[in-house]
Amino acid sequence: MKRNSKRFLALFMAVSMSVTPTTVLHAEESSETDQIQNVEIKQDENIAQEDSETNEKSNSAENSKEEIGKNEQAEVKDTQDNIPVKEEPVSDNTNQENVQENGNQNITSNVEKNDKKNQEKESPEQEVAVPEFKAEKVKAVVVNGKIQVTVSTKDENYDKIYIGKKEDSEKTPEVKGEKNDLGGYDFVFETEAGNLGQKLQYVPHLTEKNEWYSEKDMFLDMPAEAQFSEPVASVNEVAGADLLSAGEVQSREVAAGHKTVELIDGASYKVEATSNSGMFNITNCVLTNNNGKMTAVITLSGKSYSHLYIGSEEDAKKASANNFEGCIPFVINAEGQYTYTIPVEQLNTPLEIWAFSTKSKTWFERTITFKSEGMQFQGLKEDSYEYVKDAANQVYTVTTDPGMFSVTEATLSKTAEGMKAKVTLKGTGYDVLYLGSDEDAKKDDGKNWIIPCETKGEGENQQYVFEIPVSALNTSIPIATRGTKSKKWFNHTITFNFNTNTVDAGEDQSNSGDNGNNGNNGGSNNNGNNGNNSGSGNNGGNTNNSGSNNNSGQNGSDNKYDSNTNGSTGRVNTSTKLADGVYSPDGFLWSGGTGKVSITCSQIRISGGQAYATIAFSSSHYQYVKANGSTYYPTSQGSSTTFEIPVELNKNNKIIGMTTAMSQAHEITYSIFVYLAGAQAAEGSSVIGAGMASESKKLDQEAPSIIGLEYQGEIELNHAQYFKIYEYEQGIKLLEIDLASGTPRENQEDESGEVQQSTEMTQSGRVETKTTDQSKKEEEQTEDGASEASQNQSEQEDKSELYMNNIVKYLIVPEGVEIPVGLDKETIVIQQPTDKTYVASDVILDKLEQLGALNQVKAVASEEKDCTNEIIKNALKDKSVDSIGKYDEPDYKKLIKDECNLTVMDTEILPKEDSETQETLEDQLNTMKEILSKYDTLNIPVFIDRSIDEEDELAQAEWLKVYGAIFGCEDKAEEIYAELTK
Repeated sequence: MKRNSKRFLALFMAVSMSVTPTTVLHAEESSETDQIQNVEIKQDENIAQEDSETNEKSNSAENSKEEIGKNEQAEVKDTQDNIPVKEEPVSDNTNQENVQENGNQNITSNVEKNDKKNQEKESPEQEVAVPEFKAEKVKAVVVNGKIQVTVSTKDENYDKIYIGKKEDSEKTPEVKGEKNDLGGYDFVFETEAGNLGQKLQYVPHLTEKNEWYSEKDMFLDMPAEAQFSEPVASVNEVAGADLLSAGEVQSREVAAGHKTVELIDGASYKVEATSNSGMFNITNCVLTNNNGKMTAVITLSGKSYSHLYIGSEEDAKKASANNFEGCIPFVINAEGQYTYTIPVEQLNTPLEIWAFSTKSKTWFERTITFKSEGMQFQGLKEDSYEYVKDAANQVYTVTTDPGMFSVTEATLSKTAEGMKAKVTLKGTGYDVLYLGSDEDAKKDDGKNWIIPCETKGEGENQQYVFEIPVSALNTSIPIATRGTKSKKWFNHTITFNFNTNTVDAGEDQSNSGDNGNNGNNGGSNNNGNNGNNSGSGNNGGNTNNSGSNNNSGQNGSDNKYDSNTNGSTGRVNTSTKLADGVYSPDGFLWSGGTGKVSITCSQIRISGGQAYATIAFSSSHYQYVKANGSTYYPTSQGSSTTFEIPVELNKNNKIIGMTTAMSQAHEITYSIFVYLAGAQAAEGSSVIGAGMASESKKLDQEAPSIIGLEYQGEIELNHAQYFKIYEYEQGIKLLEIDLASGTPRENQEDESGEVQQSTEMTQSGRVETKTTDQSKKEEEQTEDGASEASQNQSEQEDKSELYMNNIVKYLIVPEGVEIPVGLDKETIVIQQPTDKTYVASDVILDKLEQLGALNQVKAVASEEKDCTNEIIKNALKDKSVDSIGKYDEPDYKKLIKDECNLTVMDTEILPKEDSETQETLEDQLNTMKEILSKYDTLNIPVFIDRSIDEEDELAQAEWLKVYGAIFGCEDKAEEIYAELTK
């Protein structure tokens, strides 16, 4: 019995070791894994919903573990291309159960020391634990415009890693380790900038066991920022790329590393296409070029997606709700695989698309990159192509080297077997052809000689026709010819030159700064050499100090700025008629963001008829910019971050900048307007003046030049002194109101003790007026030193400052018309229709009645019993118009409820000499600003009518023209005024 108890004990220990994991790896606790995994799945696919029951304390550890597995597999199961998820092997618990049954028989009773040898003999050999996977350092750098990550270890226990989840059945692509100086491996892979500062899930591979670790989830702490490597040669250079049909594509580098590729018109190419997700696996891609328009047919490994959509997620959802109108459906090929035909605007640049999952009925964001490197010519579409010497508008020509060997006609045919051509020679001087050299032709002894297949013409006009195989297009093909009379062989070449199109093959961001001095037309490109300082990007040494980011992915975080990198931009027309070179912008406007970061534009580069702007953010935290449907990485980085991006000149351009300043990768949308007067002149339109200053002391006597808007005329004024109206394209009007002349404000700058103001030129190029206290505060604040409260401020700027200018400028914008970005910072925009106006004066109501515009009034200051306008009085009675109180204390809730889009008030708000309250000028101005700030907070513009201050009745009556411009009844206003002045 004693011996049996020893055996039971030995068996118990053996089984215990077999069911207890012996591999020790560094991993997150399951609870933290659960939180991070849920956030990651939500960010990646937005399909795996956290099961609230997993957080209940009553669940056992085993149930928690199973629930985590379900959440992790949700995305894979839903979107994986019909590849079954590999299940964990189930261990055999039979032996364990037997041990447990006998465990009650005192198997843990007295064990004698002299039985130790027998126990070791009967126990299996204990497995040696593998040291944990430890990354000695993780480094992210920008290489050739992409984020490259290097993970370094000090041992060889793990020879490769997979970026993804342990549940993925196919762990491709593998990241194989390269031996390093630390005694371990370097694992190098590319990733999206949005992964910076995040936890990246990965799976290590055990070297000795030759298997992937699968017991726990592994996460890699990514650096918060990417450093900049030393400038390297452009990856876009293709040496000797002149053989379109020999697996290489003819390409050329233009200024600043931008690359174009010459593709045969009508030809197809085998192209490598990659995606950003293993769930969207592209197995084949054939790209076709027709008249410079590229389309690609991609083949997926599975059948999870029914439709693709190019555009925003919102538009994709609308399309699916409308029977997938505008979407790209799948087409089943001969092998039964799903294929999709996609328009391609640019090579080597990620194309953002949305893929609709058949199972979850959900749109997932994907990117596809079509690479020009390694493009292989496949051929023309199956057809016959005719050539006649000296004819016009042909798709190709046939050329031969100088000599008697000449082709007058050709018919090139493309079939499934390949290409062949029937060529008609100039005469009958050659009776045999051979594809190769004359020496090879002699050795061949007739086996592969090509003799005439037919004869054309008679007598002196007789011509031989040969049918030859065509192995290459736009490439010289060696051919030997034998003289009919001499029977001698001669060496020649023949080339079938098809028309080509120049297509966009992307921007070499890593090298663009170095080429910034390519401009030969002046010193305006002095900032173009910023790329040479890319090494200064190493000042981002805080890459590894982002310990605070460890919890950034947890649920319940109170961080307002959750990771958000899903934005997209549309394509814009970057073409221009300007000559290639480097230009200084004549104006630059921008809007968006919190106002803590400013944007400048130092130069515009024109290359190949395309416009590229060099812009800089006043922050070192910007990692990339999305523009023109693509993603662009910095050309240099220091205290600011510089990018070169394609832009449409003299138009609004939407861009998205990704910053890591908010503890998470966060995208911010901006609009920029790059103004180049020469571009307008090249298009044949006029250019006026030298810009629009927002702080004027007097009314402009000639029309201000508004960037992006062409001046068309001025509304004639005969008597009024306190306003001007200038007309611009698309019906936009600039209304200037003088709020200072004839008031105590007129000479306030000369009085001591009044509000002192400092005028500063902002980085957007606009003049801004600030109080002295404001200036001091802003000097003390920088973006990096700003408090959390400052970062959480509203993005809306306080436009009430504009009302404090002597000359207040309103931009009256017709419905549906878009204005250049940034003008809303320099003017008060009145957006038509003004159909829900709050009028704070009965006198103004009478003017609107004259114009027949009372139907645009939604709220008034008067109560029904006090209202002097009968029409509005009746409207108050039937509740179609609201009484909301006086302008300085209105019912703001009713303003919001009524959706008021304009406030009109008289001069009561302006400072007065004989103020009843005996307030100083400064106090009155502060009160005025406080009132107007509240309207500005509600985004309601305020128009102040100074007609009562005009000298005579005709001048006062001329203010009808202002109301005509605002309320869209100019003709009626002119008619009434003309009648009054008769």
